[in-house]
Amino acid sequence: MSLRRIFLTFSLIIIFSCQENEKTQKIDIAKEIMGLTSSSDQEAFLERIHKTDQDIRNGESSEILLKYGKNSKELQKLYRKMDSVDQLNLKRVDLYLNTFQYPDKKRFSHSANIAPWLVIHHSSDINTRNKYFQILKKAYLDNDINSNQFELYLGRTYQLKTGDYPTQEGAYKSEDKINRLIKELSLE
Repeated sequence: MSLRRIFLTFSLIIIFSCQENEKTQKIDIAKEIMGLTSSSDQEAFLERIHKTDQDIRNGESSEILLKYGKNSKELQKLYRKMDSVDQLNLKRVDLYLNTFQYPDKKRFSHSANIAPWLVIHHSSDINTRNKYFQILKKAYLDNDINSNQFELYLGRTYQLKTGDYPTQEGAYKSEDKINRLIKELSLE
């Protein structure tokens, strides 16, 4: 068998195994969501997402950065692990939000309530961030996330889009900055 044929066969095996893994992951997440039959099940699910999101960011990156440097293999490995956790959490949050909507601040614990916002906020993909704008805006208007959280989400979106973090001179109302960022990001 030629080297080219071996490479092609190996590539196809990898492609199909990755697709199968992704299908299995989607099915498992769907089963997971369908198993959330009570508010307490939903709360526990969201709290687990919050915990995995925060555990991966527990200060370890600062220690690795100081010990090995910003271009180290160790830091890159942590970032890949963080990205993997973030992607899985985003899939879970996406299906959760499509099934149940944003968690109500009055019915859920603080960590369960902010879990979807946190996961979306950690995404560095502008299209993903824009996809959830209306959901986060509604959560903000319903007081399920506060103005600081919504402003932070919009500010980071602006930074990812323009390369600069939005600033405003002097005292300002959070609502004014939110409205300005929505307009500048062409989100409505």
